[in-house]
Amino acid sequence: MKKLEVIKKTFKSGFEAQIIRKPYFKKKFMGIIVDFGGSDDQKLCGGAHFLEHKLFAKKDGDISLKLDELGCESNAFTTYNETMFYASFVDHWSKVLELLFELAGTTYFTEDNVNKEKNIINQELAMYQDDPEWKVNHSLLTRMFPKTNLAQDLTGTHASIDQMDSETLLEIYKNHYYAQNLSLVACGDFSDYQVKKMFTQINKLQAKYFTSQKKPKEVIKKVYPRKEMHQVINDDVSISQVGLGIRMPEFEKFGFSDLDAQILLEMMLASCFSSSSSWFELEQKADILHSPLAYSVTYTRQGNFIIMNGVSNQPENLLADIKKELTNIEITEKEFERQKKLFLAKYLRQLNDIDSVAIEQAELNLDHESMDEVFQFLQTLSFSEFYLFVKSIIRQSDIFTTILEKNKRDKQ
Repeated sequence: MKKLEVIKKTFKSGFEAQIIRKPYFKKKFMGIIVDFGGSDDQKLCGGAHFLEHKLFAKKDGDISLKLDELGCESNAFTTYNETMFYASFVDHWSKVLELLFELAGTTYFTEDNVNKEKNIINQELAMYQDDPEWKVNHSLLTRMFPKTNLAQDLTGTHASIDQMDSETLLEIYKNHYYAQNLSLVACGDFSDYQVKKMFTQINKLQAKYFTSQKKPKEVIKKVYPRKEMHQVINDDVSISQVGLGIRMPEFEKFGFSDLDAQILLEMMLASCFSSSSSWFELEQKADILHSPLAYSVTYTRQGNFIIMNGVSNQPENLLADIKKELTNIEITEKEFERQKKLFLAKYLRQLNDIDSVAIEQAELNLDHESMDEVFQFLQTLSFSEFYLFVKSIIRQSDIFTTILEKNKRDKQ
């Protein structure tokens, strides 16, 4: 398998840049990623997301309009672990680069534009809170990780949004948007001359826009309580929503990186609970589950967790069956090899999507990993390593459950 051609450079300030060369691709991608997300400590929860919105506002207007004029598709996102600003385009890479640095490197917070954004984000949060699945996940996370930002939505709370002002935003920005905490990724068909010219321009721009600060990340590992393991919520739903959360220990104690552990757990979930699993077939026959479960594996600086969601007219039976399957994980070596091939194929397909490969590589770089290392890990992974890890970590995890059912008055 051909490796990604990635050229990396770390500047004196600590700012990092990497250029992924993809010959014969017309489309190009550039993005600036910040090692700061919604679950990290900040003055007000939701600050990372609020910043993501407001950094597009500049004194002379919305900077996305300037990117539009260059034929760019620009956007941004905030996750638990990071924030990213990016643009997809064909031409004018040098001008796009300048605008991306201006986007992430300058602020324009006024009382008026912050207050307008409050209304938009409050509406966004209200929309999420109307979703039954959000209510189930919120119930799980508030009990798995109490008194952390994981227990809140990435957008914050209505109270934290209403309290946000320009001074608070500027404080959060200064605490997290500094050279050592940011990096740039570019991906496309760049010539040797363009690569050299790009690094020269990046060096000038990072020095212009970002200060160099030595701030080692301090993550205080908390011990979370094992209480309120099950919760029933009444709401206006036509069919019960079921959620199961697995709060897991640190992955490093098992000898795996966060990403490697995430892949192993995703393989386990696909083997045990996907639409092609024998477990799902039995649940269908028993009229417990009609559509496959949704599931995700997440690692953050505050903790690692799995969340599983489903709908069922027999919610108690569904939760009992999920727990039973997790307690008695039985995966054959043949199924393991099948899942390994599927995951390898997924990453290979990703190489042909400029946006996906660049974002993935940028996120991996924050953890000092690369897509090539992911391929290598999957190719050399043995069945015994996989099976021992998933059995051990589930055994040492705490399981929380939630049922969202009809209001009692609606049942009468």
